[in-house]
Amino acid sequence: MSSNTYFSNPEARAFFQRRVAAFGMIGAILGGTALLFRMIMGVLFGFWREQLTQPGFQIHAAAILPLLGVWWICRRGKLSVNVIHGIESAGIFLTSLGYIGMGLGIRPEVGADTITAFILALMMFARSVFVPSTARRTAILGVLIGVPLIGAMYWHYLGVDLGIWRRFGYEGISKYRVGTSRAIITAMWWTLTVGLSALASRVIHRLRKEVSDIQSLGQYNLERKLGEGAMGVVYEAKHGMLKRPTAIKLLRPELSDGEALDRFRREVQLTAKLTHPNTVTIYDYGRTPDGLFYYAMELLDGATLTQVVDASGPQPVERVVKILRDAALALNEAHETGLIHRDIKPSNIMLARQGGIPDVTKVLDFGLVKNLGKVDDLEKTNTLSIKGTPHYLSPEAIEDPQGIDSRSDLYSLGAVGYYLLAGRHLFNGKTIIEVCMHHLHTTPLPLAEVCTEELPPGLEELILACLAKSQLDRPASGEELADALDRLDVGRWTRADADAWWDVFGEEIQKAKGPLSPHVTDQTVAIDFEAR
Repeated sequence: MSSNTYFSNPEARAFFQRRVAAFGMIGAILGGTALLFRMIMGVLFGFWREQLTQPGFQIHAAAILPLLGVWWICRRGKLSVNVIHGIESAGIFLTSLGYIGMGLGIRPEVGADTITAFILALMMFARSVFVPSTARRTAILGVLIGVPLIGAMYWHYLGVDLGIWRRFGYEGISKYRVGTSRAIITAMWWTLTVGLSALASRVIHRLRKEVSDIQSLGQYNLERKLGEGAMGVVYEAKHGMLKRPTAIKLLRPELSDGEALDRFRREVQLTAKLTHPNTVTIYDYGRTPDGLFYYAMELLDGATLTQVVDASGPQPVERVVKILRDAALALNEAHETGLIHRDIKPSNIMLARQGGIPDVTKVLDFGLVKNLGKVDDLEKTNTLSIKGTPHYLSPEAIEDPQGIDSRSDLYSLGAVGYYLLAGRHLFNGKTIIEVCMHHLHTTPLPLAEVCTEELPPGLEELILACLAKSQLDRPASGEELADALDRLDVGRWTRADADAWWDVFGEEIQKAKGPLSPHVTDQTVAIDFEAR
């Protein structure tokens, strides 16, 4: 992958520009620190006045300016990737020429080649750390710096005092042999420097690319984790081209076996058929480079019913009736399409703000969706396996998972209504089995005993009808339930009511959100009673 392709994303390009600017500033600071150190040494040994007039000192000061220029230019406005590359390369090359010129002011016999190569090596290593780059680009830049470095050291050592060499036994030595030997040694060390710098660039570039691949799924850039469900983790994301806020659901890596993948794919394919305004909208789906399945859906600004009750306790009757009615109609569309949800619970129903309208009910997470009248391969296995959330399981989902139908969702919705009005679950127990036994055999406590608010005539009877142990005693459809709710003598939950509630509790909910995990008592489970 070329660097231009890697930085084609606007956010990545901006990151690249910031890193080049940071490298320019840090390189200038290091060069300035070395210059200051030279001045302090001059003051201590009493030659600072002469030092200021030395060409090597002046060239050292001038070598800082190109990197300052890189910092100044790259911190202003939006530059294209090619322009950033050009500025970076020019700045580093001019600075390297400055340090090479400074090295020519150092006497050959005190190691001008070693000092100069060491300074330039530090600059190359710093660039590999700070500037995202491919190994190829780092190698090319190293060659461009190495050619004048080696040539300058060869020329510089032509003026070496041969008497020093002859005192060490090199009687036949000549200035050309000295220049050639020092040029070869410089080339050897510089080749090692360029090789290590290119290797560092390759490793860091690959790590950045892997992080970028993790943070990008197709056209979507992940931003933060929102929560997690039975089958996957949900992230806030943004479409790379449209900049549309999106929620991405990614299948958990530990659930990447064939059955889980088939179930996850089925969820998105079936949910995408639903168009009711109170059902979450699916935009797109695909796979990561590692083969993990994901899909993109509308990003909702609001809170789940679990969060709503956690924030303010039992809810006003008018609000509960509106939520149940909207959710019933959303489920009715799914049921008419031949789908049942199987995991209706407070954390799978959200109150969102859309188009300036607060409290828009949204049914989420069709992760356990099932085709009515169709037993596929996934359902043939473990026929005694219960799947769902214990506090919201219908009796038939416990006794006969293959016998569930649309009225099983209505039982769960009735349990949600009970939870909203009472501020507590329909049944509680110390174990999952105990809760399941309550669903099978226990009559719910009358709402009048657990509600603080007076209920309108007919509401408790309607909710208890949804909670009937027998499917035949429940409303026949979501539409029938919605019509019955419409006939109740209940005031309307207005936009003003919703705005007033959010004004009081909205900030508290936002603070409490963070990356959400399901409540321990609100988690979807699968229990294989036959294996148990």
